[in-house]
Amino acid sequence: MTAAQHPLLVRARRAALQARRFGWPLALAVVLTLAAVAGALWLPLRQQQLDDQRQQLATRRAALPARAASAVPTEGGAALAASLPPDSQRQARTAALIGLAAEQGLPWPRSEFRYQADRELKLAQYRVALQVSGNYAAIRSYVAEALRRDPALALESLRLRREPGANGRVQAELGWVLHMQLPR
Repeated sequence: MTAAQHPLLVRARRAALQARRFGWPLALAVVLTLAAVAGALWLPLRQQQLDDQRQQLATRRAALPARAASAVPTEGGAALAASLPPDSQRQARTAALIGLAAEQGLPWPRSEFRYQADRELKLAQYRVALQVSGNYAAIRSYVAEALRRDPALALESLRLRREPGANGRVQAELGWVLHMQLPR
């Protein structure tokens, strides 16, 4: 028996001829079959790992101390209202907010103001809509510093828009809310 007549070589030649005859559909079928077998072997292992992780998390969660029944004060927010600055400081706080924009080098060509008071709750909100223009870092610094300086200030909305043709400049529309308490 010669090397060319070896049974394994004969079978390999036949398989190669059949593969050529069936072309790419056979190759695709083989690849998909191998992928299905690999998935069938891999998924149960991964599922077991996830089950083990869930069990560990449940054990850790059970070891944590129980939370208090309620973190909300029972006096209906009176402590929060008392901590807010008085309404009489509205103009000074607004001036400080706009002055900070100027300190950060952010021109503000347009601004809008809207006052809203709830006499029953003795609370007021002063909404300030500012449009500023500058680089992103300056705007981000302005927002962070404004929130740091005034604890009763909230950033309600922020829209950023890149200015066409301006290298790195951004136009920002900032919606601020100054929370205040009304006089008793």
